[in-house]
Amino acid sequence: MADAGRGASSSRIPVVALAALLLATAAKLLLATRTYGTNDVRAFWYFLQEYRGSGAELLYRKEAEFNHPPFVLHWLGALRWLGIATGLQPWVLVRLPSILADIGSFWLVARLARPAWPALLVLVALAPVSILISGFHGNNDPVMIFFVLLSIFLLERGGPAWPAGVAMGMAVNFKVVPLVFWPAIFLWMPAWRRRLEYFGAAVLVVLAASTPIVFQEPALVAHKVLGYPSSFGIWGLSRIWPSDELESHGRLLLVAVLLGLSFWMNLRRERPSLYRQIGVLAFAFLAVTPGFGVQYLAWLVPWIAAAGADAGLWAASAWTATSGGFLVLVYTYWCQGTRMEQGDANWLGANFWQRGLPWSYADANTMCAWWGSIVPVEIACWISVVLVLAVLARRCRDEYTSPSQVRA
Repeated sequence: MADAGRGASSSRIPVVALAALLLATAAKLLLATRTYGTNDVRAFWYFLQEYRGSGAELLYRKEAEFNHPPFVLHWLGALRWLGIATGLQPWVLVRLPSILADIGSFWLVARLARPAWPALLVLVALAPVSILISGFHGNNDPVMIFFVLLSIFLLERGGPAWPAGVAMGMAVNFKVVPLVFWPAIFLWMPAWRRRLEYFGAAVLVVLAASTPIVFQEPALVAHKVLGYPSSFGIWGLSRIWPSDELESHGRLLLVAVLLGLSFWMNLRRERPSLYRQIGVLAFAFLAVTPGFGVQYLAWLVPWIAAAGADAGLWAASAWTATSGGFLVLVYTYWCQGTRMEQGDANWLGANFWQRGLPWSYADANTMCAWWGSIVPVEIACWISVVLVLAVLARRCRDEYTSPSQVRA
């Protein structure tokens, strides 16, 4: 990013930002070791048990909720082996990779964004979304976004394209979401040879890591992994306009928006940085998507620094505060256990906190749609996503239309 490094002549990470990273990592480890997390943690170990007992084909056919790429089963097997070797509990093992991935993501953001103000890196390190999703939730989104950032970093620094392709392939092995970034990356890359090298490496890594499952039932795996719609009616457009049309065709709208942005950002020979482009697409996804899961908010954390550099601390701070407040309320709601189904009017009362977060009884055993006083905070969080998207897209427009950037 040509503009983000103003006043940051040194590549050293400020001490205050490193201190914030250590504090956040300690908080995540505390949550991971003293809580059970959401029922995603239990689901992962149940899926592994079913896979070991019945095989991948039956697991994909039987379990409607199993929509992960085949590599995740191998990954869970490796975590099981690590647990046997170290004695770490399963609920710790599921969350430990995300905690470590956040450290790597922080380092990459510091070098990709090079923000002029240390406060922006502090916001990235201490983002409540990052602490709660990596330390409590128990899913692979932070690991996925680390590999996306690594791929961007390797591409922007130059050199062979295949290592960046390997990193992108690993990102897709954890979640298929990075596929929505591929058109922008394809258009951003300057030569066909580098494109073939990059995407060829990515595809080979996905196929190799998915063997033999992907070759046994390719149509079944593609249907389950690519066809997962997420939860409708609990976020953004689907909350404001919960129509049958949006539920049926919302994914087409999402694809059209992401493709349109990808072409728009790459029309000129001189293009915005890939780091900024992927940030625009990540925020656009969360702004338009008809389906949602709270763990998706982890995708946005690495671009707080870019938003803050473009518009000052207000945009980054607004998203950080609203997203953190939203997640605290949702996880607190889920940690009631069966009381949420009975409509407990005092679900945020003192009785819950005496036995719930942040200590060892915190256990979101049931994940369901939230309601009541959480909804306005959710809408505020979505609005902040839209505002940050506008900030990032405007800067892309300025880079795109700047006379100094346009070659005859």
